[in-house]
Amino acid sequence: MLLNTFHMLILLGLLINFPNVALTASHNTEVHPFLISGVVQNSNNANKIKDFSDYLSKHTGYPLQISFATNYSDLSRKMRDDPGAIGWTCGAPYVQDHETDQQQLIAVPVFNQKSSYYSIVLTTSQHTEKKLSDFKGAVLAYSDSRSNSGFLSPKYALFKQGIEMNTHFRLLLNAGSHEGIIHALLNGLADVAAVNEYVWLSYLGDFPDAKNKLREVERMGPYPLTPIVASKGVSKKIIEKMTATLINMNNDKKGHELLKHFHLDGFVEKDSSFYDPIRSMLNKVDIHKVN
Repeated sequence: MLLNTFHMLILLGLLINFPNVALTASHNTEVHPFLISGVVQNSNNANKIKDFSDYLSKHTGYPLQISFATNYSDLSRKMRDDPGAIGWTCGAPYVQDHETDQQQLIAVPVFNQKSSYYSIVLTTSQHTEKKLSDFKGAVLAYSDSRSNSGFLSPKYALFKQGIEMNTHFRLLLNAGSHEGIIHALLNGLADVAAVNEYVWLSYLGDFPDAKNKLREVERMGPYPLTPIVASKGVSKKIIEKMTATLINMNNDKKGHELLKHFHLDGFVEKDSSFYDPIRSMLNKVDIHKVN
């Protein structure tokens, strides 16, 4: 009994003299979501996304757990609700969320030696139309109402021609993702769609026969690629670690393998002004914001 009391007194003394020990241990094990929605081909591939999330966790000491958002608005809400969240989002939602929720830019992907991409208008090989505006009365498939390449870009292109997208087409079909857009075209559910060049070329790498069934009508852009971002509560120190980790992925075997899987050359650091081309479009045409 005396021995137990003695040990209890020692423990009490430790807690009094080092009150932050327990809190630090708890803080170090706190896990934050790594949110993603439709920015890469096969973006619901849990294993590879988990590998990417685990890689960031290991190299930054900031524990992450993958969380799949249903769309960009869902991702934005979850980022806003968790001030410690990390996400991989689209340029247009980032621009809006940076303004309203102080979302922070971590890094930008590099694809085909560039940090930019085109929005590519695709149709089936049977169609003879030469540009997006020729598809009056047709079915347009889109990936997300806040997607830059899939929705904002075609809407802005038509706006510059004095055309309202919502009335120009017979139907706007929400395909849920860029892969969904491609499948909608291949299955005859849509006549035309604007697809993220990065996802389209990644898709062709896995399914080259699609190139014989679909053809490019025109391309819009280039636009800044889809960024890795942080909620407003993530510290500058953690963001610096995240940025450095992403920039240096090519310097180790696992990082190189992950980049290869995602068909990326790497990541680079950019300022928020890099997304000014998208800001300019959003200042002229409206898309759905966070609910």
